[in-house]
Amino acid sequence: MYLWVVLTTFLAMIAAYLLPIRNDMQKAVTVPVAQAKIMQLIVKQKAGIQFMKENAYPYYSTEEERKVNYSSGEIDVSDYLPYGFINNEDYVTAIYCMNEELTQILTGEDACRKTDDEKIFRMLITYGAIPERWLTIIPDDGKYTIRPSVDILDALRKQFGTQEMVGYVVAEGSNLFVVNYEGTKFEIPSPIAENTGMGYYGIKDCLNDYGTCLAYMSWR
Repeated sequence: MYLWVVLTTFLAMIAAYLLPIRNDMQKAVTVPVAQAKIMQLIVKQKAGIQFMKENAYPYYSTEEERKVNYSSGEIDVSDYLPYGFINNEDYVTAIYCMNEELTQILTGEDACRKTDDEKIFRMLITYGAIPERWLTIIPDDGKYTIRPSVDILDALRKQFGTQEMVGYVVAEGSNLFVVNYEGTKFEIPSPIAENTGMGYYGIKDCLNDYGTCLAYMSWR
């Protein structure tokens, strides 16, 4: 009986050496790592949503006043992150309060307060660079285009539905778009894309520096 146990173990060891390695082994490792990087983006966006919730009625101000405790610009979400998460400074989270036509970023103390007389649209967006290991350089008529790797797109596919405004940023003429893993484009309002004169690292700066970047947009 003992001999059969030894023989079976020996044959199993030989089989382990001879069996081929999974063809998708690299993908099975790198996609979860890419998901972990994307999770940092997601966590900051969700923390920004919580920030906006807790700094508006009924947590802040009264039902009659409907004031909010924020204005357009970058926000610090450190106090709203889940326990154990560190604020990744590589990602910027910002609020943009805009007029009904989406042609102007409203600033000032009450700029983000919604009233019966004027429609205010509030966008929350988190964005930042894609690490170099997850970038692909595509030759294009003597030039080159930078796009996220398949691993990043697969990680986005595993994490999001098809209608969420999250993906990588591209420029088409003077317009910027967030492109999801299926190639669906969501336009970034022009004032946000330009983001001039607000004193912090804007999404256009990210695009100029890296060729593309990750972005997650939500209307609130």
